[in-house]
Amino acid sequence: MIRAEWIKLRSLRSPRWSLAVLIGLNVLFGWMIATAQARQWTPGQAWDPVRVSLTGVLVTQIAAAVLGALAFTTETGSGTIRASLAAAPRRGRLLAAKALVVAVTVLVAGVLAGLLAFVVGQAALGDQGVPRASLGDPGAVRAVVGAGLYLTAAALLGMAAGVLTRSTTAAVTGVIVAALLVPVFANLMPEALAEFVIGYWPSAAGLRVLATVPDPLLLDPWPGFGILAGTTAALMTAAFVSFRRRDG
Repeated sequence: MIRAEWIKLRSLRSPRWSLAVLIGLNVLFGWMIATAQARQWTPGQAWDPVRVSLTGVLVTQIAAAVLGALAFTTETGSGTIRASLAAAPRRGRLLAAKALVVAVTVLVAGVLAGLLAFVVGQAALGDQGVPRASLGDPGAVRAVVGAGLYLTAAALLGMAAGVLTRSTTAAVTGVIVAALLVPVFANLMPEALAEFVIGYWPSAAGLRVLATVPDPLLLDPWPGFGILAGTTAALMTAAFVSFRRRDG
């Protein structure tokens, strides 16, 4: 079943494009953000060169969510899900196989994208003459792997939203609003709500896995990512329940 889902994912053009966009934009944003941040750097300021080069995942999580949603909604939209269900009557296993294939694919692509963004970003920082990092620095490898983990969570959130809504557009829109726009506009919210969103909103907390410099006002890397992972697990559970009930 896992092999069949892997063949399906490889045969679709949209997921391949999503992976290409995910990797390409991570590298591009790694260079752009590092260059822009380096020009604003002043001696003595709090500075996390690792996170600077990996910040592109904030945008490329959309590509990961699109891939996750398409892995399910392409079949429901075309009606081929009926053939898949006929071949695999245990619907929980079918969805688990899809989730596993998507998770492993995005994790590998995400770690590669994070590594390339790190290399390009640190080179850009070096060109500007500001402090940069190497993979041997504390937390650097964890942050690069964390970029892949963050994008994997985004892909699974996209898949869960796709299962719950049966619509690629609705799923991706929901992920963009919840994962990207809510944290971006946090500073426009009432103070108490803004503090919660900045510190504990799943996508914002999950980004802490990219940090290598502690911030006393924010969660540490793994507790922050734990909030995102827990939210992803909860939504995937809801997706499993919905999938089994609707098609049972």
